Amino acid sequence: MSRTAVPLYATAVPVRTFVVCVWVSCLVLPATVQADSTEIPGVAQLGKPSFALGVETGLVIPVASKPLCPDGSQCLFGVGWAFGFPFSYRWAKGTGLGVGYEFWVQNANGVYEATVSQAFTAIVRQSFLLHRSIHPVLRLRGGFLMLGSSFRVATIGGTAEVAFGGEVELTPTTLFTFLLGGQVLSTRAFTTSADGIRRSVASGVDAALILRVGITFLL
Repeated sequence: MSRTAVPLYATAVPVRTFVVCVWVSCLVLPATVQADSTEIPGVAQLGKPSFALGVETGLVIPVASKPLCPDGSQCLFGVGWAFGFPFSYRWAKGTGLGVGYEFWVQNANGVYEATVSQAFTAIVRQSFLLHRSIHPVLRLRGGFLMLGSSFRVATIGGTAEVAFGGEVELTPTTLFTFLLGGQVLSTRAFTTSADGIRRSVASGVDAALILRVGITFLL
């Protein structure tokens, strides 16, 4: 089988539904008590900027794979799992800038033992409704990508992502995060030695949806 991607049109309605549900939940659930700002959990400590270190993991679902999986080939860009480590500085208004490292381990359909892509990215994020116990979050990322068998590098390229989700305040310095992201990637042309197939020659980009959960620590 040469295709494991989900059609792009099949993802549009679930993504819109997810965004609406997150925003409505943040408005409906109780607001954080603000009598004493020093006791407000998470980023609801409105007067104090902070550094934030996150640990994330999530499901990777390909939605476009024509460049990496040309017609007649086994697809090395299959369903997989993501592991990420974002680090950012957050201002009191909820804006954050940072960097991150993330790697995906994906089904390679025998082309590789496992396809591993590694990304080093810059991060821009914004939290909303900081007075609520759950905050909607918009996150943009982009940067350098390496892809190959296991952690070896067969090709390099770039990647970009838009993600939306929320943060749940657990303690004054600990947040539970959940994000649904749409990520695109583009790599230089390369040949897989197992089958001699030339890949990343076709125009377009590869893309995936990533459903992440994680823990963020405010330092």
